[in-house]
Amino acid sequence: MSAPSRELLNVPGETTWQVLPMCCEKAMQLFIEHAMAVRPKFALDKADEASLIQICQQLDKLSLAIELAAARLRVLSLEQIAAQLDDRFRLLTDGNRMVLPK
Repeated sequence: MSAPSRELLNVPGETTWQVLPMCCEKAMQLFIEHAMAVRPKFALDKADEASLIQICQQLDKLSLAIELAAARLRVLSLEQIAAQLDDRFRLLTDGNRMVLPK
């Protein structure tokens, strides 16, 4: 069993791994893969590419953050996600993920 965490859990057999940022291309591909899981017809067009690059950069190209952001496509557009990343921790962690943010 695995549990991503910034803090040690102090449980027997715990192993820590340093997660490094991905390159921008891999981060974008990861986002697209997870986007297609929540929106099967998701397709990135040239107009959305700038928003996706912004999302990946603002999330430091970290896989868990990118996966959480892609899950928000259930209720938000790429542009809305990018616009709300100034408060990224609230966007990615706060409240019911099926309700639009206030």
